[in-house]
Amino acid sequence: MPRRKRSAADGTATSVSSKNYIAPGGGTTSDMKKLSRTLNLPIDAIAAVMNCGGQGVASSRSSRRSGGGNEAVGSVGGAAAAAAVDPAMMNVWGDFMSEEMSATPASAATASSASSAAAPVSTKATTANSPKKDKPATVSPSEPASGPRNYVLPILPKMRLGKKSTNDADNEGVPTPGLLAQTGTLDASVPGRSSISKSPLPHELLAPTLLFPKSIFANTKIAFITSSPTACHSIAITSSGTAYGWGRNETGQLGLGYSSAVVPLPTPLSVNDESVKFVGAAVGKYHTILVGSNGMAYASGGNVNGQLGINNAGAKGVDKFRKCVVMGQINGGGEEEEGTVKIVQVSCGENISALLSSAGHLYTAGAAEFGQLGNGETGEYIISAGKLGYADSAKFVRRSIFCQSESDAEGGVATKMMTGRGVHSSGKIKSVTLDEKICLVDVSCGKNHIVAVEAPSSAGTPRVFTWGSGDYGCLGHGIQADEYTPRLVGGLRGPIFANNHPVSAVAGSNCTLVKTKNGHIYYVGKHKSAGEATMRPALVDALANNGHVVTSVGAGSQTVFCSTKSGVTVSWGNGSHGELGYGEGENKSSSKPKFVMGLDSCLVSDVACGMGHTLFIVRDEDEEDAKALKKVNKVEEEDVMEFVEQIKKKKAGDAGGDEPPKKKQKGKGKK
Repeated sequence: MPRRKRSAADGTATSVSSKNYIAPGGGTTSDMKKLSRTLNLPIDAIAAVMNCGGQGVASSRSSRRSGGGNEAVGSVGGAAAAAAVDPAMMNVWGDFMSEEMSATPASAATASSASSAAAPVSTKATTANSPKKDKPATVSPSEPASGPRNYVLPILPKMRLGKKSTNDADNEGVPTPGLLAQTGTLDASVPGRSSISKSPLPHELLAPTLLFPKSIFANTKIAFITSSPTACHSIAITSSGTAYGWGRNETGQLGLGYSSAVVPLPTPLSVNDESVKFVGAAVGKYHTILVGSNGMAYASGGNVNGQLGINNAGAKGVDKFRKCVVMGQINGGGEEEEGTVKIVQVSCGENISALLSSAGHLYTAGAAEFGQLGNGETGEYIISAGKLGYADSAKFVRRSIFCQSESDAEGGVATKMMTGRGVHSSGKIKSVTLDEKICLVDVSCGKNHIVAVEAPSSAGTPRVFTWGSGDYGCLGHGIQADEYTPRLVGGLRGPIFANNHPVSAVAGSNCTLVKTKNGHIYYVGKHKSAGEATMRPALVDALANNGHVVTSVGAGSQTVFCSTKSGVTVSWGNGSHGELGYGEGENKSSSKPKFVMGLDSCLVSDVACGMGHTLFIVRDEDEEDAKALKKVNKVEEEDVMEFVEQIKKKKAGDAGGDEPPKKKQKGKGKK
């Protein structure tokens, strides 16, 4: 995929050249790419390993310690050498190299002795019932390079009220406020039930379109957007902290005090305390949760599984925002201290909700069927013949237990899993608990699974944890099995991530995408209707190999979007309602990343994918932004008034299914 040019703010053009990797011994670029695909590793890592001359890994698994000195690390050069000192190599290539090098006595003895002299001895992670073995002690990959992890706290919301901070550290990972755009239908009653018109109507947006820039959002910039893979409604928050909601409202999920088929236009939302400004939000299939600047969370909509977290399992739904019940929270506000929990982030799945506090603590509420609560169980019980129930949670409870597989604990990849060993008869991989305090910086819910990224710290690289439904391998553990406890993703650790560590993640219906510090995207699972699932994290090389630095990523029901710092936005998947944004007359699906021409040269600071639609925040800071925005379609209130009037005449639809009523079959009934 060629890289598009876009001048930077200082007027200099961004680089468009891509690197050529030539391996020692006459290897060609084609050879390197083939090896990269075979080993499921980035081509950068392949090049580094090939150029290290076989000195990049210690001689034996027992001598690879995360706290060792540089003597045990081969000379890959500067950053690469430092990378090898970090956690033990945890990929197929690392195991292969360690085994091969153990067959060369001279070099092996040298590396082993150097490592033993420099590295402190610590105890290997084991299960509670396993006896101590008389073996050289090794450090688990879960352990930091030296001492406990001192996390960078507090965790902040994903948007800032008012003007953008002048401190770059405060703005890291925070989208630049801009104009709101959407592609896909505004008629939220359609997705999953029927198709759009053959001749697109004004409210059926087949390409990215600025939403009401001169009417509803005149002189207003959007700082936060959200939707979710199973949701047909959306939330946008302005830089002043005002929340707007629109879309499906059949269970009162927009908190307006009533239920309706569709709320066609963005409408201001509020809670009992009108002085509260909002700094975050999330939506599920039937519910919405808002996060206030006071550290409190407010929920509205369906509550069949307790996903609102209002501590009222008997209430199957509410149509006004109510305060969420979070264990340990008194009045919120201020930094998190004893007896006080300040909520700063939220994410919602179909029937699950997850909160993140300023201390990096995780809280979940809702359905437990697939283990998405992360409490180690589903609580399955029999209600009646052929009907099962699960131990759902009606309030937000902290989840502080994290685990890793036995293979990861031993410093390798899941080779046991691939050979059938290390797996319970139930199909679940044997795991060991991480005996350490873990703080998170990001959490994202898919349909029935959750992914979380560890907060940055003074020691070790941030880790990624997943749990819940394992359909299509979306958890990244190489197997289609549910996980009931947050489990470390071994494929996202190792030297290649030491200077390019994970910083955020998003979950689609059945896929997971992780963004790294250098703007690379790793994908696992499946979001397209055709093709095989990706069972282990794989680099989206169509972007990385062409020099694209991804700044924002989104995943929907069957769509994935990536936007880059050079003004390129791509998408792929299936989008029958125009949610891929390719425009009228173009294909409604793509098996590979494809340019979204409607946003050509526009800097997209954030993207959020829903069911049947996709949202964008498009930067509008300078003349070049203004020039790019002139090419983008626009829609105002007056353009969709006919659609609004039609919606007003409709009665509220059935609060539930995503499928239309089944027609009676011919030949049935009275004779």
